[in-house]
Order: sequence, then structure tokens, then C-alpha cells
Amino acid sequence: MDYDSQSPQEDPSNTLRRKLGIPDECCLDSITDTNELSYLVITERGTTGMYGPWGTDKSRLYLALASVGYTPKVEGGGSYGYGKAGLIAGSDIRTVIAYTCFHAQDDDPGVTRRLLGMTYWGQHNIPPDTYLGFARFGVYKPESQVEPYMNEEADKVAESLGLDIRNPEDKNGTGTTFLLLAPTVKPCDLLNAVERYWWPALEDPSIEFTVSIQTTDGTVLHPKPRSNETLRSFIEAYEMATVPQDNQHQNKRRHVMQSSKDLPAPGTLGLIANPDSWSFPHQTNTDPNVDHRNLVALMRHPKMVVEYYDTGRNQPFVRGAFVADDNTKVDKALRLTEPKAHDAWQTRSDNDATNTEATQAYRLAESVLRRIKQEVRKFRENLKPPPRPQEQMRLPEFDRLMAKFMNGQSGSHAGPPPNPRDISISSTPMAERVDDKNVRVTGQAQFVLSDNFEGDHAPAKVKISYRFDEDGRVGDKIPLEITQPLGFKDIDDSGFFQGVLHQNKPAVFEYSSKPHPAIWTGKVYTEAELILPEN
Repeated sequence: MDYDSQSPQEDPSNTLRRKLGIPDECCLDSITDTNELSYLVITERGTTGMYGPWGTDKSRLYLALASVGYTPKVEGGGSYGYGKAGLIAGSDIRTVIAYTCFHAQDDDPGVTRRLLGMTYWGQHNIPPDTYLGFARFGVYKPESQVEPYMNEEADKVAESLGLDIRNPEDKNGTGTTFLLLAPTVKPCDLLNAVERYWWPALEDPSIEFTVSIQTTDGTVLHPKPRSNETLRSFIEAYEMATVPQDNQHQNKRRHVMQSSKDLPAPGTLGLIANPDSWSFPHQTNTDPNVDHRNLVALMRHPKMVVEYYDTGRNQPFVRGAFVADDNTKVDKALRLTEPKAHDAWQTRSDNDATNTEATQAYRLAESVLRRIKQEVRKFRENLKPPPRPQEQMRLPEFDRLMAKFMNGQSGSHAGPPPNPRDISISSTPMAERVDDKNVRVTGQAQFVLSDNFEGDHAPAKVKISYRFDEDGRVGDKIPLEITQPLGFKDIDDSGFFQGVLHQNKPAVFEYSSKPHPAIWTGKVYTEAELILPEN
């Protein structure tokens, strides 16, 4: 890449750097100086390594670093091709070197180690030439351009880069070492990320998985998820889900999801609450600046957290862990619903509308998320303190007034009865199924002057709205399509319609909501008021 030094200093606007995808200020400004170049080494041991004949779809190294397309992994750990995005983002100058060791394969005889470097820059022009932006560090061969270093050559280059030499004969010799130049992540941030998303594997005694992070001064950091108060609650929920419990506990719940219709049994949910702390933050000495939510950690076979699924923001707050069943069909289906970043289980995709397997997968994901919300809601209801018996309830103001009355000190009169309503309102909402997942609400709302009103007509303004019900609280507004009767018109963006109401002649409004998931509950609200003449 002998063109690195051309444009950054010569182009004041750094236009070329932006095309390349690298920052305006980076280590390239001082690459020829004596300044040290920072780097990050990521080493895995005891894994399979990136085996397979180079340049084919059987080469894990080729698929991981050099391919551009999407190739799912058979073992369910994600996908080749797009997985490199995380490595690229970890290097300020988008440069990664991989040194991998594996056992010899029948289709790739005699090869046990390979080393390849890649730079992922954007397509750009330096007249008269055009560059794709991808560059390889390896052995140049005219017939195939650049290939990885192999075996002893790979070891020699690795050693020159300061990497530990790998030996396929050693128990922990197989695996891959990644070298990222000018890393964008700090050791403490990496430690936090490992704890936040890898704690299921770190805490599972049935698998051998450890992580250590060594800083430039030789300090070794070890992730300790249990020492993190927040993660500790998710770990307890994970243990609830994975280990059958002998005794039931009011603040813990284990729910094994059963199969439904043609969908397999998806997995087990563990839920946990802490009534003396974060479950009721407004009643305890919990940090008021914390944005509390009901979260469930979603995970499947690779024992990594896919997402902390938000099930609501009303207290009492609970935390949980959903562990997908080891059934290969379940793991594969949920993996199919994950986007490229593998950070969610999606419930639909327009791109796979004709793919039967994908459709089944999205149905499974939707079923899992819906049932998680249902179980969280049930668990939260059980956590709410029961209403106090009526005989134990005291109303201080009422007691004070009664004491005055009994002592003959009242001297007050009963308040006037409420004014009779001038407008009568009726509404008939009906839920209408749109498809297997969604419903809409339709109906009519009628407004008419009541018999209490003196007169046969009067100007008024009315309003109809539809809002989600969030555990008894008014939630977000759902758009309505409203057809108003003759003589009424919308007056502003507030949603009010203005017109003239009559006695014995209702003004009928027809409404229909936008489709929304059937598992959500909503309520239609109606209001009306007379427009009084100004004095």
C-alpha cells in the first residue's frame, strides 16, 4: 500500500480519508516517526482454528477475512463475512492480521498454520488508477495475487510481530490470534463488554471458557460478572432457568415454555426480583438517576447474550434470562432471525417473505418474545403488595371530619351535587383481526346534547383518541383514521373536531386505528365540551 502517504497531508479537507473510512486524525500522521504504534492482540486457545483450503468456501480464514458475502456458520455461532465488521471497527485504520492454527485436513494436506493481514478501506481513485480499498498482507503469487503465509513462514512472520508461536500438537495450540492496529477500544471497555455479553459462558461450569485481558504495563484483568451488582441479578435468573429448583420463592420464578401448534418448545425463562432494592426504586434508596426497566437477557447455544430485551418500564421491576433449548431446530431458527450484528431476535422480515423456513423462524421468535412479556407481567402482578383489608384502611381527612361531626363542631354543609352533564357520549370499539399477528380497533362514537341542556343545539368540540394501556397507565397514542359527520371539521393539531351538537340527533364519528400487535392492549378515549360565547 505505497499510496498511504499521498493524500492525508496533501488534501486539507481530508476528503480521501473519508472515502477510505478512516478518521481525519490517526496514527498515519506519524507512521514514519519514532512514535510507538498501539495494537490489540486477541487470542483464543483450544478452538478449531480457521482450517480449510484457501480460496474456497471451505476455508474459514477466507470466509472470515477475505469474503464479502454472507455465509452462515453450521455450528450456529453467527456468520462468516459480516463477522469481520467487529474487527474492522476495532482498528482505527481498519487493519487486521489473523494468525490461525488447526489440525491438518484431508482436503488441505500438510497445512496447519496460516497468517494473513487485511486492510479494509473504501473504494477510491488516485489518478490514473482506481483502487477497491481492500489490501492483503501475505505472499504475492501472480496467478492468485496474495495468499496467506503458511506453516513455518506463518510462524516466522508471527514471531516478528511479537505474537506467540502456535503448535497444533499442543492441547491449547489450536485457535486464532488477531492483531488489530491502532485499536479503538480501551482495556477497561473491553473488560466491561466481555462481562456484559459473555457472562453466561464465563459462569457456566459445564464448559471450559476463560478470558483474560493484559494491558501494556503487564497488568492482567479478569472479568468478574458476579462482582457487578446489575449482572449478578441476571446470573441468578440464568441459574433459575438452567437448574431445576427444589423450593419455590416469592421473588423468583422458573417457567419452562411448552411447544405450541407446530412450533417446538423454545426454552426456559428465569425471573428474579429484589423488593428491597431495584424492584421498587422509588420506595428504596436506589439511585434516582438510573433509568430502570424490566429486562430479560436472551441467549442460545453459543452462551452469549444476544440482547437485553426490554419488556416495559413500570415497577415493580424484574430481571430475567431466557435460555433457548439445546434443540438444534430451535437454535437454528432463532439464529435465522438475527440481523448481521446478531443483537436481536426479529419477528418479521420483508426479504424472507417467501421463505418457509424463515417464516417459521420469525413465528418462533415472536412467540418467544410474546410469552416472555406475558410471564414478566404475571410475575410482576404477584410482586405487587396485596390491597389492605378495608377495616385496616384509614382516611385521615375523613377521620378528622367525622370527629368534628361527632363532637358537634362541624358547622359545615355538604358540598353541592355535581352539575348534570350537558353532553352524552357513547362509543362502541371493536377489535378486528388484520392478520395472524396484528389487530385494529374500529367503531363509532356518538355525541348528543342531553336532556339536561336547555336548548336544542349548541356549538361544541369533540375528540377521539386511542392509546396503549401500560399496566393500567395511559401509554403511547395509536393513530386513528376518523370520518366526521357533516358540519364538523378538525380545528388544529390537537385532534379536536368542531361543529354543532343537537338534541335527539347524535353526531356519529367513525374511527379505525392503525394495525398493531394483538398482544398489546389499548383503550378508546372520548371527550367533548361546549363552546361558550365570550363575554
